[in-house]
Amino acid sequence: MMRTKRSSLFLMAVLIAVNCLGQTKTDDLSEKQLNQAIIDFDKASNADPNKSGKLLARLAGISRNGNLLQKQKAELLFCEQKNREGNLSEFIIGMNSLIRQKPEFSQPILKHYYAINFTKFCLYKNDLLQAFENNLKNIAEAKKTMINRNISQAYQNHAHYFRINNTKDSSLYYARLATKYAKRSDARNELALSFHYESQIHAHFGEIEMAVEKELIALQLAEKYNLTYLQSLFSRTIASYSLEVFNIKESNNYLRKAILLANKINDERSILLCEITQGCILVNDNKHQEAIAILTVGIKKLEKYKDAGQIALGHEYLGKAFEKINEEAEALNSFSLALNYYESIGNRDKISDLNHQIGVVYLKQKSFFLSEKFLTKAIEIRNSEGEKNQIYETYRVLSDLYTQTGKKDVAFLYLKKYVDFLELNSTSKNSQKIAALTQKNSGEERERIIEMQGETLEKELKEKKILQLQSDRRFFGIIFTVIILLLSLFIVFIFLRQNKLKQDQRVTEMSQSLLRSQMNPHFIFNAMSVIQSYIYSNTPDLASKFLVNFSRLIRLILENSHKEFIPLEIEEEILTKYLNTQKLRFENRFNFKIKIAEELRINRLLIPPMITQPFIENAIEHGQLHTIPQGLITIFMEQHNNLLTITITDNGVGRRKSGKIKKNKSHKSMAINITSERIEIINKKFKGKGSLAIKDLNLEEKTGTQVKICLPIIYENPNLHTE
Repeated sequence: MMRTKRSSLFLMAVLIAVNCLGQTKTDDLSEKQLNQAIIDFDKASNADPNKSGKLLARLAGISRNGNLLQKQKAELLFCEQKNREGNLSEFIIGMNSLIRQKPEFSQPILKHYYAINFTKFCLYKNDLLQAFENNLKNIAEAKKTMINRNISQAYQNHAHYFRINNTKDSSLYYARLATKYAKRSDARNELALSFHYESQIHAHFGEIEMAVEKELIALQLAEKYNLTYLQSLFSRTIASYSLEVFNIKESNNYLRKAILLANKINDERSILLCEITQGCILVNDNKHQEAIAILTVGIKKLEKYKDAGQIALGHEYLGKAFEKINEEAEALNSFSLALNYYESIGNRDKISDLNHQIGVVYLKQKSFFLSEKFLTKAIEIRNSEGEKNQIYETYRVLSDLYTQTGKKDVAFLYLKKYVDFLELNSTSKNSQKIAALTQKNSGEERERIIEMQGETLEKELKEKKILQLQSDRRFFGIIFTVIILLLSLFIVFIFLRQNKLKQDQRVTEMSQSLLRSQMNPHFIFNAMSVIQSYIYSNTPDLASKFLVNFSRLIRLILENSHKEFIPLEIEEEILTKYLNTQKLRFENRFNFKIKIAEELRINRLLIPPMITQPFIENAIEHGQLHTIPQGLITIFMEQHNNLLTITITDNGVGRRKSGKIKKNKSHKSMAINITSERIEIINKKFKGKGSLAIKDLNLEEKTGTQVKICLPIIYENPNLHTE
């Protein structure tokens, strides 16, 4: 019996040992996987949430089956990922759970992640004192590690703290410190993100021009390092800034670029965020029904990503759209949803905005009690946050409310507050401008003093050198004389060469201006004949419609014909106006299409004015398009072999037949000669390989005509050109 007991105990011991050995091997394997995932995740830091999200997918098993420390490490990475994705509700829940466990991380990467996310958690929970104290410790720890990227991120958090407190100077000071350390970092994306954060601070304080300037620097860095996700993010941000100052055209340009980049990397979340921004643009462009359609779909799709901030923005602009079309009930519903989302992430600035907007809608409904309640709450939040930029608008609305309810004294009081604030704000802005100018002048004065001191020092060094060389002055005198002579000859040569180049360039520009001036009278003469035909036909309605279109066309020609190059969109407008004018003349008996490659629009192409107009005129006049069933002229512009290729196609009677039916055979079109000379001049100036080719569209029947013009590619801003 004793032997049996001993055997049983021995067997149990062996099984326990084997189990422990197996568990140890499993733990070692999980730890290796986790450490490698941490390293990989840190490499993708703050760049593309899609990439870092895929890296974390392999940690799902560890977060369920690992030991306590492994679970805490995985949970910290998941919290960082949620913050990157904008899923702040799950970030707050995850960090709240992690903080209660009081984890102790030994790895510098994890210690840094925990510190910055702890600070962000406190800021989202509006625990500002705890956030401030914790971030000071984080800055000190980051400096001990001497990892510049970590120091930069810690200073970004500190800048964010002062931004929430609406302390502009301190916020910008720490943001610039963050940029300073980001410049020293090896992380390619960190400097771009640092400028992006500086931009957000300027935007928060209403300095949109400075915000765009910083965001453009961030975009250029992202393009330099080929960071496609960040290019899309920064382009979308610039689109939003442009929208704030009601620059719809520029906002659309940058949004198109953001969408193209997001599609390039198949980033569904970024595409949806672009759709939300598109909806916001449509609201400001007074296209309310279109905005409602795109925002409704976009919000629904975005809900799976749980990006509370962007979902809230979508509901906010959806509410604005409904308000504009007087659907107050729908507007209130959308504003309330937006308010709930903003409250869930603690965005006090937006909470105040939504209270103001809800108050405005209730005022339209004559619900004075509810309107007063929400407007008063908006003022309370602005006052508590020290944020005065928007409070005056609420004063104005409250003044209207009390006027309608017969409380004229109170209405006058709020109206006075509104006016006083506007005057104070204007004075403050002027003071800031003066201060900026004086600071700039002081800086320039210091630079001049330093430059003079440098020149004096350089002069003294030269004098000492001359004294030291006196013993051998004859030899060095000869060398010096020869050098001066050669240098003088070289300077004269360079000067003469530059003068010759300037003269050649001037001759080229004058030749180009002369060629354009040859085209303009011919074009205007033909256009005036159209007006004459309407006057003779006694059709006042058509004449009026024609004159409105033609007056805009003439204005565009007078404003742009003297220029060497004009933006593509202006050339497109000139062609559209001209073709619509001709359609009216021929009673809509032909149609036209203008197709332009999207990349040319995005990169802001420049084009010689009216380079295509003579051939379009020939297609209409001599191609007899009005006599052809379904007459059509097509203009297509694209980039091909590093050249701008313009193809003008018509299905008219063709060159052979038009030559037979011309009434004035002695008349010879100057279009080909003039355009060829223009292309030759442009080729000479820009060292291009432009050309002009004309052929029959239908070679067998000799009908239709195709004109192909090739020109050097010239962009308005080459630095923003996307490869």
